Amino acid sequence: MSSPEANDMSNIYENLEKIENREDIVRFISSLVDDLKNNSEDWANISLEDYLNGMASWIEDMDGLYPESEREQLERLNWKLVAMILFTGSRYE
Repeated sequence: MSSPEANDMSNIYENLEKIENREDIVRFISSLVDDLKNNSEDWANISLEDYLNGMASWIEDMDGLYPESEREQLERLNWKLVAMILFTGSRYE
């Protein structure tokens, strides 16, 4: 039988794979918040500073994490929107 923590992590991965719209990403972000509260020992980046640095490092390295055939899709991401979401999250209540 799986532990609750394992189920939480598998739910996060399942939710990640299912993201197709705004409601899905909101649900996914909420599951990350819950996971941080319940399983912080599994997180490498608990502080906001470490988390943002981890995101930046992953973005820098992500070309090497995807096959060549999927890299064009990464370049089509709306990076300005990603930046806007990150910024406004620091100000929006």
